[in-house]
Amino acid sequence: KCVRQYRGSEMLQGINLLTGDQGDYGTLDKWISQSGGNFDVVIDDGGHQNCQIWNSFMKLWPAVKPGGLYFIEDMEVARHDKKRQPQAPCDSDVIVPEKLKEMFDVLIYEEYGQERRESDIEFIFCQADACALGKKLDADPASVWWNKAN
Repeated sequence: KCVRQYRGSEMLQGINLLTGDQGDYGTLDKWISQSGGNFDVVIDDGGHQNCQIWNSFMKLWPAVKPGGLYFIEDMEVARHDKKRQPQAPCDSDVIVPEKLKEMFDVLIYEEYGQERRESDIEFIFCQADACALGKKLDADPASVWWNKAN
């Protein structure tokens, strides 16, 4: 409703607003196709199911430009029992903060005796209810460990 009201207005020039079901990979693919991808910034202020947030990240993060930013809002719902249950069309019981912690660990820890895993993430900054991720300027999506694991 809010997006429809302002879409096409001068206030949103240069901003591409995308709406639809984040739990549906087809919708996410359509967003990338319609917008051309290559995003400077993605602000995920959409669905409140973990799987919706994670599906969006997994599809949209590769379309973020090197040096770009990705914001995830509404993180506080991640541990609510109702929000943790897989719901159609999502088929995942992923908990987004747990996935982000895995990524964070790769950024700050090198496990003894193991080779450091590659990441295209430059930083992760979290505060109450939201996280921001920055993509490395020299990001190589083919070498990202976490994208291959799921």
